[in-house]
Amino acid sequence: MAWLWIVLGLLAIVGSMTWILPSPMERRQGERRMKALQLGMKVRMLSLDDWAKERLDRIQLAQYLVWTDQQPRSAILWRIPDREEPWASPPDARSWDLLSGDFSVFLDSLPQDIVGVGADQGSVWVALDDAKAVVEPEAIKPYLDQLLLLLTRRS
Repeated sequence: MAWLWIVLGLLAIVGSMTWILPSPMERRQGERRMKALQLGMKVRMLSLDDWAKERLDRIQLAQYLVWTDQQPRSAILWRIPDREEPWASPPDARSWDLLSGDFSVFLDSLPQDIVGVGADQGSVWVALDDAKAVVEPEAIKPYLDQLLLLLTRRS
């Protein structure tokens, strides 16, 4: 009978340890975010507004951003799935004019994992579903640099 209690005690300890430890997906997200910090990016969770929630079928996305002393033009664009023209701007963002010219070439060059781009309050950012994305922070950084260049040139 004592062995039964010992086994049950060990199972309780091991069970609680596996519950506390991060899952493989959480470990991967943590590694990606640490790498982003090393590259000078900040990662935060972006709560979507109602317009974006309705179209992207998401509540939050990971936002990889770079702070800057420059003043980029305020903008926000989302990649809407199952549309002929995938990129759209919320009505109050006034970014529709960015859907042409050099900026549209930039948008077309973005990996499918990146579902949002924007700039506000001295930063430029891209948004993606961190759990599903395969694009690595090393690949995100050049896109942020190019986004900053395009949005400061247009301001």
